[in-house]
Amino acid sequence: MTTETPPPSDSRIDARVLFVEDDALQLMALRRLGEKIVSAVRGAPDGQQGLQVWRDWQPDVIVTDIHMPHMNGLELSAAIKRENPDAQIVVLTADLTDDSLIEALHAGVDRYITKPVDMRLLADAIRKCLRDRDHLKELRLNREITLLNTALQKEKAEHLALIRRLEEAHNQLLQSEKMASIGQLAAGVAHEINNPLGFVTANFSVLQQYIARLSRLLATYAGFENDLSAQERETLAHVKAEIDFEFLNEDISDMFEESSSGLRRVKQIVQSLTDFAEGGGTDFEPCDLHECLETTLSVMTHELKGKTQILREYGDLPMVECIPSEIRQVFMSLLVNAAQAITGEGRIVIRTCRQDDFACIEVADNGHGIPPDILHRIFDPFFTTKPVGEGTGLGLSIAHGIIRKHAGRIDVESAPGQGTTFRVLIPFHRPEAATTTA
Repeated sequence: MTTETPPPSDSRIDARVLFVEDDALQLMALRRLGEKIVSAVRGAPDGQQGLQVWRDWQPDVIVTDIHMPHMNGLELSAAIKRENPDAQIVVLTADLTDDSLIEALHAGVDRYITKPVDMRLLADAIRKCLRDRDHLKELRLNREITLLNTALQKEKAEHLALIRRLEEAHNQLLQSEKMASIGQLAAGVAHEINNPLGFVTANFSVLQQYIARLSRLLATYAGFENDLSAQERETLAHVKAEIDFEFLNEDISDMFEESSSGLRRVKQIVQSLTDFAEGGGTDFEPCDLHECLETTLSVMTHELKGKTQILREYGDLPMVECIPSEIRQVFMSLLVNAAQAITGEGRIVIRTCRQDDFACIEVADNGHGIPPDILHRIFDPFFTTKPVGEGTGLGLSIAHGIIRKHAGRIDVESAPGQGTTFRVLIPFHRPEAATTTA
């Protein structure tokens, strides 16, 4: 049985409600009652059919009896909640002491109405179910936006770090134009960056679309805020304040613009690196280090002529597996550093010998030496003691990176007024991982 009181003065609720009742007369009465309250109703005579209608139609609220054949209301509610925990379910009961009602509430049923069903009570239950559903969705949406914003901030930081690394690598390449392997080094950097950059760019574009959709949905939910109860509005306001929602909403656009600008900058840098990719080998191959030294010295004839005496103390070295162009780059950096440390006439001694499984190369000068307080910084990128415009501070940093790539090491000994000695160790055989650190 159902009871009808005068319908509310406002228009019907824009919602779809599914009634599940095994008594045909009761089901008909419920549907008629529902048609006066909401915009669309459907009915099902048992739980099995009710579950199928729910899957096909996806109603906003399900109103079901508890005791039914085939699949009762408890089983129906459990099945629906497994598939959609946010589904809003109202159960009908004629006896508040019914143990099945208690089981239903424990199973997650949202509300109950006693029989006979009063239209105002039914309408009130449906409205509350709709508010609960919208409130849950909005809270979940706020959490998702917070998580997405956190992810975006992390990605932005990664972009900035990537830009800094690329700018440093790019500047190193620009300033090391005397080095024979500049093109190959540029090609390697560009290749290593391009693949992850492609993934970042694609994911950034998709993330931007997701945020736009979520923001649109959130704006729609905001329009229903006045329909919430005072307590619900207070809860929502607390959540918004807790996550600083207003700031997040305003900051997302700026973050996207900054990140997009950063990505464009990365692409420009990578393209610049690619443009340098011409000439010079990048493969490990057997190399005569003495020949590399002589080639480098011949290139530096003008720099060394007239003021510096070169003394060669070569030992007996076998061939070394390395990237010759990069090793020549290391030798040039050490020789340039030695020549620039000498004031007036001076001497540079180049020694080679074998130390276990390594080739040892020493470049020693009798220049002014390096003060102890800065000795530990000479391999830092851009560190230089020369006046502005006379040095980039990149040569030794690049040399250090190359030797580490070859699984070797580079050491320095120096004292003011006593000159400086650089000692380089390079394994005779190619390391299994060329990026092994010293």
